[in-house]
Amino acid sequence: MVRDLLVPGCINITEQKGRVQIFWSEEQLLVFFKGYDKDGDGRLTKDESKAAFDKLGSRCSTFRTWRARCHADTNSKDRSILNVDDLVKYALKRGYKL
Repeated sequence: MVRDLLVPGCINITEQKGRVQIFWSEEQLLVFFKGYDKDGDGRLTKDESKAAFDKLGSRCSTFRTWRARCHADTNSKDRSILNVDDLVKYALKRGYKL
């Protein structure tokens, strides 16, 4: 998993059963997903999204990309391209850990 985006004051730490869990913050996820936006338009293609979910440690990045598209804003006519903000919201709901 990716651990190089720790920003002081922007992480969510919880303790469960004696283990500390550090979750991605909204700011960290925004920077992370923007790193996969090759053309800088604020949207990711299916392949870019899949690569990002792979790097997040998702066991099935193709499924996660599909689910993110299902949860994304439906105003877009092209469902194969995902808005970075929608991806961040979805990843926060999924609770990815650093």
